[in-house]
Amino acid sequence: MQTSISSPCGNGARPFVFVHEWVRRRAELHPDRNAVIDEKGDGISYSELMQRCDRLARRIAARGVRADDCVAAFTNRPVTSLVAMLATLNAGSAYMALDPTHPREHLAAVLDNLRPALVITDRDVGDLVDAQIPIITTQDVETDGDGPLAAVLEPDNLAYVVYTSGSTGVPKGVPMSHRGLTRLIRWQVGDGPPGLATLQFTSLGFDVIFQEVFSTLCSSGCLVLISDQVRKDPEALLLTLRDRGIERLFLPYVALQQLAQAAQRSNLVPKTLRHVITAGERLITTDAIVDFFRVLPHCRLDNHYGPSEAHLVTSHTLTSDPAGWPPLPPIGRPVGGVALYNLDAELKPVAPGEVGELYVGGVGTARGYVNAPAATAERFLPDLFRSKAGERAYRTGDLARVDAEGQFHFIGRSDDQIKVRGFRVEPAEVELALTSHSDVSEAAVVHRRIADCMDGLVAYVVCNGAPVAAPELLRHVRAILPAHMVPVQICCVDALPLTRSGKADRRALTQLPLPPLLSNARAEGSLTDGVLAIWERILGHDEFSADDDFFEVGGDSLLATWAVAEISQFLGREIPLSLLLRNSTVAGLLEALHAQAAEPALRPSHSELVTLRPGPSARPLFLLHPLGGELVAYRELVRSIRYPLRILGLQWRPHDRAEAHCASVEEMAAAHIAQIRNVQPNGPYLLAGWSFGGVLAFEMARQIVALGEHVDFLGLLDANPVRDPITGRPTAQSPHLDLLNCVLEEVEHEPSGGSTSINVSNLFADPTWRDLLGGSIPNGVPASHLRKNIRIARDSMRAAMDYQPKPYLGAIDLFQADASSAAIQGRLAEDLRGLAQGAFRIHAVPGDHCGIMRAPHVASMAQALEVALGCLGQELVP
Repeated sequence: MQTSISSPCGNGARPFVFVHEWVRRRAELHPDRNAVIDEKGDGISYSELMQRCDRLARRIAARGVRADDCVAAFTNRPVTSLVAMLATLNAGSAYMALDPTHPREHLAAVLDNLRPALVITDRDVGDLVDAQIPIITTQDVETDGDGPLAAVLEPDNLAYVVYTSGSTGVPKGVPMSHRGLTRLIRWQVGDGPPGLATLQFTSLGFDVIFQEVFSTLCSSGCLVLISDQVRKDPEALLLTLRDRGIERLFLPYVALQQLAQAAQRSNLVPKTLRHVITAGERLITTDAIVDFFRVLPHCRLDNHYGPSEAHLVTSHTLTSDPAGWPPLPPIGRPVGGVALYNLDAELKPVAPGEVGELYVGGVGTARGYVNAPAATAERFLPDLFRSKAGERAYRTGDLARVDAEGQFHFIGRSDDQIKVRGFRVEPAEVELALTSHSDVSEAAVVHRRIADCMDGLVAYVVCNGAPVAAPELLRHVRAILPAHMVPVQICCVDALPLTRSGKADRRALTQLPLPPLLSNARAEGSLTDGVLAIWERILGHDEFSADDDFFEVGGDSLLATWAVAEISQFLGREIPLSLLLRNSTVAGLLEALHAQAAEPALRPSHSELVTLRPGPSARPLFLLHPLGGELVAYRELVRSIRYPLRILGLQWRPHDRAEAHCASVEEMAAAHIAQIRNVQPNGPYLLAGWSFGGVLAFEMARQIVALGEHVDFLGLLDANPVRDPITGRPTAQSPHLDLLNCVLEEVEHEPSGGSTSINVSNLFADPTWRDLLGGSIPNGVPASHLRKNIRIARDSMRAAMDYQPKPYLGAIDLFQADASSAAIQGRLAEDLRGLAQGAFRIHAVPGDHCGIMRAPHVASMAQALEVALGCLGQELVP
């Protein structure tokens, strides 16, 4: 699409070029070069990208959208978002992204403020969008009429709008002109090598996405897209950087720190990286970041600064040996036509070395705020230092000083505004959400250190009567605010401390002691005293003896994980969960810990056998782990079985992120088969599994038969490789992956570390995710271990959705939960029967999917299993 212009650039030195025209020129020069690599690794050439954009741009233009009209894109598909962004600009209108991960109330407030002329979407918007606003669905774009159209634009026409947190409790829209966008991209393209493979890391609602996307496409580079799951997982991100050959990366400080820590843990170096740009929050050159760049001597690190109201303002490149980098690097010098002033309270420049407030003028300053004249007048003031009438300077609220070399150094905020993970947060907006709860009268939000290397929002609330439980308040806030604005902790206080002016004294709040995320009272003295103290704290009582079983005095799966994490911390070495499963009394565990101390450290296997029950049988029953990789879900079942049988469990323990992400169902099954053949070289084999464990058991049986061995028993405990037994949908359409991702996102926001606990009741309200991990999960579980389990569950769920089961030649025993509807039970049985080329037997068991593994129904499940195994004859017992 061609754009007519009638204005030169800001200084008149060279003709003005719109960034979407700039991308088109790149496409004409390199039509066959990949402009984009999507999440699946498929390439989209520059010519194909422009064809997609032109088709959608024609649809936009046909709706009568004009210059300065806004088009909102409501999609979480990276390719769709990118095409919508380019098409909107090519159509001559302004782009704004609606982030589908934000709560409905937030999205509704944005739409009410913006009143877009058009919405582009690939999803059902329901009644979120006013019926009078036209909607274009990306699935309904015409395929004819390729080629550019002419759109009349001026450099001062609107290019995009982004929304920031508002001090009045309402999000504020920041409109940026084409002149501002072009000056940004012109500077960025000229400030680094062209044609780099750049990771598209930035979220939709963050202004850096325009810098990231257009500086790549305007320099003939390739934009590499990733999923939200990879974006939020430092280990997966590190692997992506390596495997995709990423050369440039834009990311905020916290994400950079997490990436550097992941590199330390895995000893993995993304050697192709040449340029890293961090922005959005203060850069701290931690030891992890220094070590990261020390092994990447050819990689450049830039520290950028700039509010959304002016986008990029300053830049500083860290040079020389990373070991000599200052802990708090400067934010640099003004770039790209920016006028930056450091002023005192009387709007006069402060002397070098003194602290002032930053004001931004010149090319690239936003127009003001969308439909907010009062907020605009407060922040966008007449520029007293430029001669052109009508020019304004934006008051940032950031405090800074300038050193003798002219470098700006960020000092802090002049108001209460907070930066969280690169997003700007007004405490007033969070406080408004808290006080909208009927039992909360006052609230104050501060930003403070929660744990080592972990900062976050902490809310202090005054309640009308009795204190409201923090989980209830967090659920209330999560329904209103985006995830980055939800406090990490909420503390009830009798009254808020006040300043002399009667305002909440936030400095005093930051001095209040925080309630412990997890008691970290390290036991002193002997190993016995230490283990006893840990058990007492985790179980909540001391009513057990050295011979009592952990799981019979109040312990369960996640409490076991917690106990192992605490013991590992106490001993200073990693203790595997299987050690506690095998030795679940204090006496047995102490003996095992002493024995382990003498053994050389071994790299753990990703598949591991655990004795769940000793028995006389030379032919054990092998039980396969459910989604989380653990075996504790079988605890009650194993105790309920009276049949004389040895039972071994197979758990999944990937020892690095690569194994977790690459393992398919077929690969996991093969790894488990290798383990069981160590203890039983030849068949016939007895296999069973609940939920995802049944899918693994099915594939293992299929592979064992293909190897020429025999499987005597394959028991699927409410498991089905074709359909999800909970919803009855085809496994490929299961909603559980999205659910696990949502829970993982919430857990990722919790402080890391084995000594940090999570109040599980604060997490995602849908209890299905807990069932997927094998049952109820107690409060106080260590964040690091819950995060690990959910990651394994997420990766296993993805493997199950990709699995294409093949027919199995042997017999299948299906133990089906009878609480499901008859229709779902019928579909499940019919699909499974289609895979069974041997006998197919159905055993109805009382309870739902998770209930069959718990009291009171687990006794019926155990009895049904005993009957099925008894049919095999007495040859099971030697």
